[in-house]
Amino acid sequence: MSAGHATGKEARISMLDPDQRAADRQSLTDEELMLRVQAGEKACFDILVQRYKTRLFNYLLRLVRDPDLAEELAQDAFVRAYVNADKYRTIARFSTWLYTIATNLVRNRYRQKKRRPPVLSLFFRTGDGDEEMVQDVADEAPNPEQEAVGKDLQRVIAEATSQIPARYREPFVLREVNQLSYEEIAAVTGLKLGTVRSRINRARNHFRKIIEPLLEDPSPSPEASGADQ
Repeated sequence: MSAGHATGKEARISMLDPDQRAADRQSLTDEELMLRVQAGEKACFDILVQRYKTRLFNYLLRLVRDPDLAEELAQDAFVRAYVNADKYRTIARFSTWLYTIATNLVRNRYRQKKRRPPVLSLFFRTGDGDEEMVQDVADEAPNPEQEAVGKDLQRVIAEATSQIPARYREPFVLREVNQLSYEEIAAVTGLKLGTVRSRINRARNHFRKIIEPLLEDPSPSPEASGADQ
């Protein structure tokens, strides 16, 4: 459809006051917003930034473990997405496209530095078998005792996750933290679908083998404590 043949909906939108237009934009999907961006509506990209800035920052933080660097990379990813908006095609979800840009930025940054990106991952296992899920530790306001336990758990989990081989770690984070589908991870990483599934399963196995001994309770048993008294 050419620009000169606006739909009835688009014609009505153009007649709305600014507040009404803003409310209308908020109801649009990510993909619809990107089409508006391509048509020159910069305000639509601002909405996408608001929707994804926290999620993208947290994803990058888990890869680089440096808040300043994660913030820098997130801003760079948004800038690149905006500058290259005309290259976006709705055959892919906007989130997949954005994560692809961000992931490539991380790879390029650490390729330049010739070192692997460490990962800050706050995971714990909640199931068994192939469908085992790994989730974020809840971000709540614990009491001092809970906070101490939480910090210990985070330390153990971060240590375990950092030991997962890098080739398996990236799809693992995308799946278990960002909840991307296998198809989306394949698009982000450039891997074949079968390879994505294989690497995630291998990462889960690595994580399980590493985390179990780290989570063993080192405290002495009551019997041992009594024997010392």
